[in-house]
Amino acid sequence: MSMDNVIRGHDLTGDRADQNAGTGGPDLLSRRKLIIGLAVGGTVALSELYVPRRSVARINEAAFGKLIPEQLGPWRYATQSGLVLPPEDQLSRTLYEQLLTRVYTNGDADPVMLVMAYSSVQEGRLQVHRPEVCYPAAGFSIIENSAATVPINATFSIPVRFLAADRGARREYVMYWTRIGDSMPIRWFDQRLMMAKANLQGFIPDGLLARVSVISDDREEAMATLTGFVQTLVADSGRAGRAMLIGPH
Repeated sequence: MSMDNVIRGHDLTGDRADQNAGTGGPDLLSRRKLIIGLAVGGTVALSELYVPRRSVARINEAAFGKLIPEQLGPWRYATQSGLVLPPEDQLSRTLYEQLLTRVYTNGDADPVMLVMAYSSVQEGRLQVHRPEVCYPAAGFSIIENSAATVPINATFSIPVRFLAADRGARREYVMYWTRIGDSMPIRWFDQRLMMAKANLQGFIPDGLLARVSVISDDREEAMATLTGFVQTLVADSGRAGRAMLIGPH
């Protein structure tokens, strides 16, 4: 073997040794792969841990309807027709899981119309049923929109919006509230805030929009009628119905 070959062979051997020393050899590569694998696995686990989860189970139509009695004190369920609802299309049918519509009568008193739109996974889908949206869509003008409360007991009152909607020959007074999980936000911004907070805590809250209304020319009488009806609704709906309407309050 020539000296050149020996020298070149020696150099090549040295180069390989240097390369192995620089990379740490197969053992170090295996450790690096292990560390990278653990890091990726940990990231996936953390992402799964912080993905918001459903907070309540779905409820079917029959069970949802049974939450609200057909007899509420002196009020009795009469019909489902005559209520103002958003125009039904393929999109609106996917925006909520359950929709309850009823008209209750009480002797000579003006009939009270009840609408409850519910989703077990609330992601802003109840917006379509806000009176500020669906009444103008039905040809009404909103001539009053103010904050109010409905006392339920000594420590809790439902925060509501009270509206007057006018369509020439028909004036309808409307009271509504929303429940997002255990919270009762009434402003759209607050509803979005409650949903964001719940998501950060790891769950997606359910959501309800409850609306009662009466056709009347007398504002004060309408306010008194709706307030009394809501108080009776909460009192007579039982434990599950009350939880649906106002959460743990």
